[in-house]
Amino acid sequence: MPTEFLHVKDPFCLLVYAAAFVAVCVPIAFWRREATFAETGLPSADWTRLPLVFRLLWRPVRTLETTLGAFLAFVLKGRGRRYAELAEVASLPLTPRQVFVCKALCAPALGLVGALAFLVPGVPQDVACAAVAVLAVVGWLLPSLALGSAAQLRQEEIVRALPFAIDLMGSAMRAGLDFGSAMRYYTNLGGGGALEAEFARVLRDATLGKPLAESLQDMAGRVRVKTFTAFAGVVAYGTEIGASIAETLKVHGAEMRRERFALAEQKAARAPSVMIFPLAVFILPAVFLVIFVPVILQFLSTQSR
Repeated sequence: MPTEFLHVKDPFCLLVYAAAFVAVCVPIAFWRREATFAETGLPSADWTRLPLVFRLLWRPVRTLETTLGAFLAFVLKGRGRRYAELAEVASLPLTPRQVFVCKALCAPALGLVGALAFLVPGVPQDVACAAVAVLAVVGWLLPSLALGSAAQLRQEEIVRALPFAIDLMGSAMRAGLDFGSAMRYYTNLGGGGALEAEFARVLRDATLGKPLAESLQDMAGRVRVKTFTAFAGVVAYGTEIGASIAETLKVHGAEMRRERFALAEQKAARAPSVMIFPLAVFILPAVFLVIFVPVILQFLSTQSR
């Protein structure tokens, strides 16, 4: 091992080591264990659904959201509205202030980790500076990417569960239940999932006096899924004109299944083009090595005789 790693006398090197240590170890110290859900101020279900980066930095995020978070949310109002929409779609207890604080903490933390490149012998200073800049940008983008991924996963879960839910509620309505009772029957199955939780919220709003069609429209605004928006519009229109919602749901469920099959066919058709890059970069070079290296070695051995 080079001696400069064992005997560090440069104050700059000591500062970089200390900053990198703080950037790596402080989030671990703030990690929330399973036994301390009550300290987070969140229910256990909401806490376990939070992306990892927010759980790691939850305590400093809560501490700085009224100061640094409020300032960044005021300066970047457009991004704040976008983060509020993503948090609503993902059904996460996050505010734009908390997202901004997490971004502001992740950027310097990963930048300090990248500063360790200055201490590696032989690494040019330009490369080390580029590593710091790239990791700082990654740290700034990481919380918003995690939030967007959580929102997308929840939307996909709702899209997957919606055709079965529509068919089940349509069957229950054809058996004599009204739409509200059919929705309650679906939520009482206890299968869990995002769609069941949203339907339960719709039923709670309807119990408090809000019209069921309006509650469905509010749910469509929360989940922001095009297929569910069409479903809510069909139900609202059928309720308004007094049409048979059961047959409408049957037709709509069949149409949604056809859309899912068409989407699956599109993804399958794109698979060969998606596989070209890993095939050319990872698989073909290995195949060429296995085939041609023994031939080249044998040729070189015959030439040396």
